Amino acid sequence: MKRCTMLIVDDEKFAIEGIMNCKDWEALGMDAVYAAGSADEARALMLEKPVDILICDIEMPDEDGLSLVRWVKERYPLTEFVFLTCHSEFTYAKQAVHLGSFDYLLKPVDSEELAQVVGRMIESIHERREQSDYNEKYQKYYALYNKQQPLLVEHFWQDMLSRRILSFGDFLDRALQDAQVALSSGDYVLPILISPEEWTKVLPERDQEILEYAVKKAAEEMLLAGRRGHAVMDRNGFLFVLVYGGGEGESNGASDGVGNNNGDGSDGWVQAAERFKAACLSYFYCQISCYIGYRATLQELPGLCDGLKDMERNNVTKPHSVLLFNKAAIAGVVAASSPSNEPVSMNISEWMSVISSGNRDKVIALIGQHVAKLEQNPNSTPKQLEAYLHEFLQVIYHFLYGRGIAVSQIPNFTMWSTAQIRTLAQFKYWAVHLVSAVMDTVFRDKEADGFVQKAIYFMRENVEEDISREDVAAYVKLNPAYLSRLFKKETDRNLIDYLIETKVNRAKHLLDTTDMTVSAIAQQVGYSNFSHFTRTFKKHTGVNPQEYRKQS
Repeated sequence: MKRCTMLIVDDEKFAIEGIMNCKDWEALGMDAVYAAGSADEARALMLEKPVDILICDIEMPDEDGLSLVRWVKERYPLTEFVFLTCHSEFTYAKQAVHLGSFDYLLKPVDSEELAQVVGRMIESIHERREQSDYNEKYQKYYALYNKQQPLLVEHFWQDMLSRRILSFGDFLDRALQDAQVALSSGDYVLPILISPEEWTKVLPERDQEILEYAVKKAAEEMLLAGRRGHAVMDRNGFLFVLVYGGGEGESNGASDGVGNNNGDGSDGWVQAAERFKAACLSYFYCQISCYIGYRATLQELPGLCDGLKDMERNNVTKPHSVLLFNKAAIAGVVAASSPSNEPVSMNISEWMSVISSGNRDKVIALIGQHVAKLEQNPNSTPKQLEAYLHEFLQVIYHFLYGRGIAVSQIPNFTMWSTAQIRTLAQFKYWAVHLVSAVMDTVFRDKEADGFVQKAIYFMRENVEEDISREDVAAYVKLNPAYLSRLFKKETDRNLIDYLIETKVNRAKHLLDTTDMTVSAIAQQVGYSNFSHFTRTFKKHTGVNPQEYRKQS
């Protein structure tokens, strides 16, 4: 603990000496004891040195102590002070109390009484310092908490959308509480997928990243527009605006389920998305598409977001659009058949075949079919459900074993395999989450690698053609924005930059091995504008084509 300093102000020299020597002030916690014979001398000293405790005589010939203390209070409000006086006059005492004096002592001062007063003053100063330190640390951590809070929320939604959080029982409520998300497990959320598809202005990679962040913040401001919600980038780089709704009892606002608790229907969301799309083009040089979902439960949300991503992935005919999602597309449940007394069991070969196909929609549909059969079976019991769950786990173990993949490679597999499932609804969500985690691990890298390699092959084979990102995407039959995101994730490079680099490398080869003119080489590698080719070449090599040829 930092020690204190004390200043004694008295026009009587012997009075000052008496106080300075009456106690071992250092032993009482004093770092330094100063003395001043007048108010002016005291002011000069306090302007140079910090003073925690002021012992001041009230009656001094040049200026009384009350005036000095008023000056001290204005400039050093944390300094504690005690008055000394030869007269026990009520007027002095009243003014001393009004100024906030710690005490009021009569001369000659008893050393023990003064030491006790100073000791209490030191304790008061230490308490105030501790409180100040606490407040300072609290404000520091409060600021850090406020800074980190959006990250906690974003990480929650990333885990939720990637099915790393169990979405039934109290698992979900605990996760919501831990992340300080203002929702309960019974609330609804409307997701909107924002897909930046094309930049209308040539931008350096750093500027593009900044504008992508600007698009995210603008989406949060314009689409939420005062509603509760959050804009989040999921673990695969997809930007979602999640609009928080209320519980089941609140109105959807639209018969098709697209809306929120403000009563906005699907038309309202389409209009808002169109305005946002126009703003992105005007302010951020960015053409986007918006894929609008519906108000879904938190349990349905990951599947709905996967459906929106599939919409974007397969959208090769309607760029720069605002599209609504068809709720029936991911229902995943075939109409229930008539009740049957026959026990429902798994056909292991059928399940292995469907999972091995890599088609997640088929697997989810198969889960829905079996859950529907179990719901219609009057003989279904908790024991039978447990047996069915173990059969499902055996299918997963068998599938992973056949692929040479350890269960430890599946995110949160231990949590999935030990979860307590008590209802068919829980089983359905549990099975969909588990199989999605498994298929993400087994197929995503293979699928992504296949598309990326096809894209690289096409760019290299057509390096001398005037090809664009859209041409590459058309070749691999993917949405251009989806392919760009996939390419960036797998190679850590932008697809456009890779295409340009491929053309520059081809131009360098022609400069090295042929006598073609630079303008002819520019046309050969797909550049009709000679100046544009020269600028691009210099940007990637540091020299213009003529200088490169001279050097090589």
